Amino acid sequence: MLPGRVPCIYGKVKQNWEWRRIMEDDRTGIIRFKENHHKRSAVPQAVLGSDLHTTWVNKAFKDLFHHQDTCTGEHIATFAHLTGLDGRSLFHQLKDPSTGYSFTGNGESRFQHYPRLITNVHIVPIFQEPYADEIIEGYCAYFHDATQSHKQSLRAIFLSLLEASRMKDNDTGRHIERVNRYSALMAEYMYKDGTDLQVDRDFVDNISFLAAMHDVGKIGVPDDILNKAGPLADWEWEIMTTHTLNGAYILGAYPDSMAVEIARSHHERWDGSGYPYGLMEDMIPLSARIVTIADVYDALRSRRAYKDEMSHEQASELIILGSRTQFDPDLVEIFRVLKDNFADIYNELDDASHPHSSGTKR
Repeated sequence: MLPGRVPCIYGKVKQNWEWRRIMEDDRTGIIRFKENHHKRSAVPQAVLGSDLHTTWVNKAFKDLFHHQDTCTGEHIATFAHLTGLDGRSLFHQLKDPSTGYSFTGNGESRFQHYPRLITNVHIVPIFQEPYADEIIEGYCAYFHDATQSHKQSLRAIFLSLLEASRMKDNDTGRHIERVNRYSALMAEYMYKDGTDLQVDRDFVDNISFLAAMHDVGKIGVPDDILNKAGPLADWEWEIMTTHTLNGAYILGAYPDSMAVEIARSHHERWDGSGYPYGLMEDMIPLSARIVTIADVYDALRSRRAYKDEMSHEQASELIILGSRTQFDPDLVEIFRVLKDNFADIYNELDDASHPHSSGTKR
């Protein structure tokens, strides 16, 4: 090999290497981000363009949001409503240097066939390296499923209120457990039947917990009225009826409106003769109409200081006779189908096995 030949070859190699480096530098930050983050990462993540529309998502993201398609080209708000922010506010926050061009907060997503999803969301900028930190090419959004922890902490607070109300009402026994089960049974049937679109997976999940809260407002009723063995005087009855409004007030902080609907309206009647507002027919929230049947059936089956217990057959007959007067006729038809299941639940959670049932519930 002639002298000088090696440097010539080396020069070509160096030149080619420089060319490749320049080409790599010219590739966008988003492309490099996609390549450097494995598609099978267990952390749900999405790459967003500068307009906050998705340009890439990983499998964990699709699984979290129950999507099977590509999920690209959609605004981030399509997947998660970010608490306290609309699309414009989010856009301005991500353009603000004082926030680090970032967002950290909570998101909420609702689905027809899955329970509500609560996520912790962190959105960070992707800079167009190596040119300047101020040039933002897009964003990466990271999501963490916080549904269970959020639900558990929230429900723990309201269960403490429920326990406080149970201490005032000597009757409850396992009544509230049974009302939960009856209500969930009816809602599950409606969900599978698919005739009412408002009964989604989230509706079933919520009513199976919130039905038990229907009488939490009794915590504000004086003990001598609440636990009176005989009939109430008119003025005492007026005070007793306020437990519906008390309950609505107490549960006003619960993030789902169903809690307030049940507490306030479970004594309304289909014909408009109920309380506190005399609502009628579809003016009464569906959740409250379901709990009304559950509550009344269980009250009829249970022994009270002022009445004897009824058999399943007697209680079922009264529920059916109450169609179009006290109860939603469509729900009564569902009760007809499920009434044997109601009996099974009552027998499974019979007050005879509970030591604190004295029978004064009204």
